[in-house]
Amino acid sequence: MPDKFEREIEEILAKLDDDLPADGKGTTRSPISLTQKRAQKARAQRMRTAGPNPFAKLNPTTLLFAGAGMVFGGLIASGVWSPAIWVAFAGVVVFIGAFFWSFKKSDRATPATARAQGTFWRDRYINDRSGDGGIKDRFRRK
Repeated sequence: MPDKFEREIEEILAKLDDDLPADGKGTTRSPISLTQKRAQKARAQRMRTAGPNPFAKLNPTTLLFAGAGMVFGGLIASGVWSPAIWVAFAGVVVFIGAFFWSFKKSDRATPATARAQGTFWRDRYINDRSGDGGIKDRFRRK
């Protein structure tokens, strides 16, 4: 059995040697485009130098806890300083806003450009929705 595999490998290698051009010219491959790689590196550099976004980690859970903390802190502080009750009211507003925000479908895990219609696979955009407006699109889960 191993002899059979060895013979097949030798045959394949012999065919490959016959098919290759001797001078290295005449290949049908196109040269690798370095402009896309340079553009990707430039974008990454801009993102690094742009500075961190303080609101990037802001989510409904964080706001719910912040609102609850503002309510309790404002209620406790209002015993000493009466205008602090407005902090409690602001906490209620933040809490309610975060509560409604938590019902919104969040797709933060995907890139912003991929959220629109498709996704990226092997650094290329793939449109995975047909968008023909047919009956299937009407009942498709979004």
